[in-house]
Amino acid sequence: MENWKTGKSGRLQATLVLLLSLCAYPVWGRDRLENLKDPNYWTQLCLLLAKSKPVEALPACERAIELRPGDPKLWAQYGALQLGQKQYPEAIASLDQAIKRQPKNSQVLADQCLAWAQLGEAETAIAACEKALKLNVNWGGRSPVVAQHRRSLIINQPEVYQESIKFYDQSLKQEPKDSLTLVYRCEALAKVGEFRAAIDSCEQALNGNGNWGGETPALAWSNRGFAYRSLNELEPAVQSLDQALQLNPTQAPTWFQQGTTLRQLKRPNEALIAYTRAIELQPNSSQALLGQCIVLNQLQQFDSAIAACKKAIAADGDWTPADIAQAWNQQSLALTKLGKLEEALAAADRGVGMRPDWAEIWNTRAVVLWYLKRPDEALASVQQALKLNPGDAQTWANQGRIWRSLDQPDKALTAYAEALKRNPQDAVVWANQSAVQWLLGDPNAALESANRAIAANPKLGLAWQNHAIALVALKQYAEAQKSYEQAILWDKTNADSWAGLGVVLLQLRQYDKAQQSLQSAISLNPNQAIAQQALKSLTDWQKQQSQKSPKP
Repeated sequence: MENWKTGKSGRLQATLVLLLSLCAYPVWGRDRLENLKDPNYWTQLCLLLAKSKPVEALPACERAIELRPGDPKLWAQYGALQLGQKQYPEAIASLDQAIKRQPKNSQVLADQCLAWAQLGEAETAIAACEKALKLNVNWGGRSPVVAQHRRSLIINQPEVYQESIKFYDQSLKQEPKDSLTLVYRCEALAKVGEFRAAIDSCEQALNGNGNWGGETPALAWSNRGFAYRSLNELEPAVQSLDQALQLNPTQAPTWFQQGTTLRQLKRPNEALIAYTRAIELQPNSSQALLGQCIVLNQLQQFDSAIAACKKAIAADGDWTPADIAQAWNQQSLALTKLGKLEEALAAADRGVGMRPDWAEIWNTRAVVLWYLKRPDEALASVQQALKLNPGDAQTWANQGRIWRSLDQPDKALTAYAEALKRNPQDAVVWANQSAVQWLLGDPNAALESANRAIAANPKLGLAWQNHAIALVALKQYAEAQKSYEQAILWDKTNADSWAGLGVVLLQLRQYDKAQQSLQSAISLNPNQAIAQQALKSLTDWQKQQSQKSPKP
């Protein structure tokens, strides 16, 4: 064995000990070396610090370049460090210096490609990546798959992703367990809709050799989550995205994906948290703001929903025409709930203008027009929605409401039947169908529809109310009383239910309770005609009975 003081390995070991001890000193301990003009010292320090302390490596690399300005490797290392610190213009300039001194260098060109891409210079970035791949020499610490990956992301076309998949497959023949190649392959497979294969590739990446290049395992979990969500397998999607966010909680796109998945799972409170986090990281994201707007509407926070959608429209615009139309649609829905119907109609009209081939915005517009008591226009709008999407249950249900307001109960019944074919669990539609059947003089059918409504949603006051109305028509007053009481249990502010209960109690000769119910109805709605008439009849009858009573 060589003596550590005299042998080559000993001298290297001694140099490393010295350098590491210098790195451990506080800043003032190294000041005296600033004037050291040994290029080998600064070059070694630059390379050593680049892996462990990239920020501290920058001044060491600068000093090395001052002493050895013709060294392309130093310029390449310096540019790579600047790229890692997101100093993109500086990185491009330094990498240019490396290329001047060594034109055939794929690593430098690939790094330039990454920097140009971050600056939004797509064509220049693609050209640099393609040149790096064409040269295919001197990759250094950069893998060729990085250049291929960046090129495919910038071009963002299916045929380019297919090319990339073939490229990754070739690379994997040399290193089958390379995590970086496998995760890029996963991403490309997901982009072309091969979601099962994508999931398998991401899982292979997670179980691979641990070489992630400049990426982290979070990318594999995120792409795995995207693939599961695309397959509508939402629970494993949430779990994958959770893993990604635990590893890297600063990725706004992953928070956005998580928010959308949770929204699809009908977990709006959690979705709101995820969207809000995405917006904190990327305040100008139109997509995240739109997602926030949608869940705020679901949570009935309508003013906040409107504000979020307005911000989305004014933000970065990185979304599709469908998203813009949805932003106007969501505004219209919120404004309708707030009773601002003219503004709601204006928003719906903007949505129609943005996307006239979208059924949902025509349906929203129809609802607004119905509330504005413009049923003929509402009918035309809902029919346009059905022309575009005849399979939507809610649109058929809305058409039923409009036909009913136009005093066309037969057509309303047909529309409700179409809605229930497509969604037999919609309690409100069953309840509305019950009301129409009662109007058409079929109380037995009305009772059956009300029973279906109650089965679908036992807490729906409207269902119990219509159940009671059908029982009254069948003169089953005791049962009707129970149904009205259930209706009031779930909706204590419904004056019509209180009035109906009062009338039933009159039939059952429970006069004191009847009077209390009728008075409750009038206190809730002084213009409730049935309660007014019944209470007057009861009062008149009580006066008559009082007059008939023998005087003492």
